[in-house]
Amino acid sequence: MNRPYRYAASPSLIRWVSLAMASVPALLPGAVTAQPDDVQAAPRQPSLVFEPRVSVQHTITSNARLDATSVSDQITEVIPGFQLISNTARVKGFVDYSLHDVYYARESRFNSIRHNLNASAVVEAVEQWAFVDVAAVVASQPISAFGAPVGGLPANPNTSQTSSFRFSPYLRGRIGAAVDYEARYSVQDTRTKTDSRSDITTQDWLLHLGSRESGRIVGWALDASNQVADYSLGRSIETNALRARVSFAVTSQLVLTGIGGTESTNQLSPTRESHRITGFGAAWQPSERSRLSFERESRYFGESHNASLEHRTGRTVWRYTDIKAISNGLGAQSASLGSLFDLLDGFYTQLEPDPIRRTQLVLAEIERLGLPANVQVFQDFLRSSSTLQRVQQLSLALLGQRSTVTLAISRSDNRSIGGPLQLGDDFDTNSRIRQRGWNLWLAHRLTPNSSIHVSWGDQRSVGTLPGLETRVRSLVLGWNTLVARRTSAGIQIRRVLSDGPASPYSESAIVGTITHRF
Repeated sequence: MNRPYRYAASPSLIRWVSLAMASVPALLPGAVTAQPDDVQAAPRQPSLVFEPRVSVQHTITSNARLDATSVSDQITEVIPGFQLISNTARVKGFVDYSLHDVYYARESRFNSIRHNLNASAVVEAVEQWAFVDVAAVVASQPISAFGAPVGGLPANPNTSQTSSFRFSPYLRGRIGAAVDYEARYSVQDTRTKTDSRSDITTQDWLLHLGSRESGRIVGWALDASNQVADYSLGRSIETNALRARVSFAVTSQLVLTGIGGTESTNQLSPTRESHRITGFGAAWQPSERSRLSFERESRYFGESHNASLEHRTGRTVWRYTDIKAISNGLGAQSASLGSLFDLLDGFYTQLEPDPIRRTQLVLAEIERLGLPANVQVFQDFLRSSSTLQRVQQLSLALLGQRSTVTLAISRSDNRSIGGPLQLGDDFDTNSRIRQRGWNLWLAHRLTPNSSIHVSWGDQRSVGTLPGLETRVRSLVLGWNTLVARRTSAGIQIRRVLSDGPASPYSESAIVGTITHRF
């Protein structure tokens, strides 16, 4: 059952606002409408770029509901949107928004308006002292780990639009010549349309003191933090922590860290309990192209760690992350232009130092090849309590002169730590949920204006309930072309097979899209 969405707006108002986006550049001083061809010839790179767009997408599918009924339908989507990139002295960030006005040919009850918002910015309110971080994500999230994955069909019963907004003001400065300080407050509000999952509000306080890093062999840092996570269907969780770090620079490339402290929380029981924190870490950067970091702590729930490895060569980007920590189940909480964008942005840094020009270059290449900016194998499913989560992700991008290969492999392990509470999510019947999967994308540029691509993936979700396992396999073939200077078109053929007792189904679909950028 879906409840009324708290961030709703009048559909007619939304349509008029979206269609008026093209007039916004005139209202933004210093802004220019993005013109990729002109950008290459422009003598001066603008600090603010605004690009409105509109797409029309038509889907013919054999299974509009993604269930065993296999009801065929045709879906038309009108998708106005815009992208704003800022690199001014006081505001650095981006906004990417699109509105999906969806019409079903046969089952009009599924007609809907959906929003996709991805925004992140840092505002320097007072020069070199007072800052504000803001971030917002509105996206469709899978309700259950065992239902159909989120795709392009709004009638999917396992899809819920989720919004997450974060506001974080902070002060940052220096005490004397040797000590840095930061005082930060942040609040994040996450809400979902479905009644079966919690809305979550978290508030964090942080006070940081530390030595300046540049040129020091021995450094130190002291962090005092407080977090309160309030679940609408559960109880409030409060955690206080005091953590000290001492670092030693073995060489200019290798830094070792020792960690100690204490924390108290009511996470594992209704009453607050205190625990010690001990740990260590290391950071190694042998060159500008390679870096490795690892940090491990012993905490109230056991061992936690955060490891990352990134390496770039002349034509490849490799990235591996392994994180084990408490997850608050904040759903759509990460504001980014996409995992693939992050990979390619690191590659193009050596070719284009200007951040706006580089962003345009990367996004244009992703669009030209028909690849998805976000290469996640699976999205984090919604839940109503904290879980102990370990996520391992490996991503690789190979960039040739005309071909690109991208591989993403993910594995996650979620364990319930909420006790006997029945909160209506997957952990009511599963104490542990494991997911693993991979996706392979191949793209080849046929001409300067057209390309073909193929996507092949496999995703599995396994619970502790006997026999509860879902496997989804997908294959997508596509062709993209530039039909006019700022107009592109594409066709995709999609085949999806889902096995398992929770949501067995199959789907075949043809998707046509045309996009114009103003």
